[in-house]
Amino acid sequence: MSIFSKVAHRYDNFVGKFNLDDLLEYLPLDSENILLDLGGGTGRAAEQLQDHVNECIVLDPSYEMLLEAKKKTDRFLNIQAVGEALPFRDNSMKQIFLNDSFHHIKKQRETLEESFRVLKPGGKLIIREFDKNYFWNLFLRFAEFIVGFGSKFYSPKNLAAICEEIGFQTSWERPNRSTFILIAEK
Repeated sequence: MSIFSKVAHRYDNFVGKFNLDDLLEYLPLDSENILLDLGGGTGRAAEQLQDHVNECIVLDPSYEMLLEAKKKTDRFLNIQAVGEALPFRDNSMKQIFLNDSFHHIKKQRETLEESFRVLKPGGKLIIREFDKNYFWNLFLRFAEFIVGFGSKFYSPKNLAAICEEIGFQTSWERPNRSTFILIAEK
């Protein structure tokens, strides 16, 4: 059982509320299409994003986290799967969002490659992450190491470079000093 499965019932209380208002201007959401919330856990982001897109799908490897998502609403579909083996056809999605979850993914490059495969031409992978180089994030990185998450963080430039190797066109914004939003377009 993963750490996320063990803490699922308290996860939202621990990490706090997802504040969409602070990010909305940075997220290139397409209201006509489905949004895949990859690593969406308890659905805390999808719960707010669902009013800005056609439909949300929450995908997470933890069954217990998805049970918590189900308690919030039945408006989005919950799928238990991993990012490196997305259960979708090639060129089938227009938008994929990862909110503070990429650093938890063990097979990060494979997840980026799978996202590229699943996205339609012109589709966007939107990654909101903590910047490895921001000084105060050192404490977050240390805490995640102590807890045993095995997290791997990037700077926006390093993550953009990996995405570009895969074939994405990238840009990034900084909504605050500790986080960045990377937009990777297929």
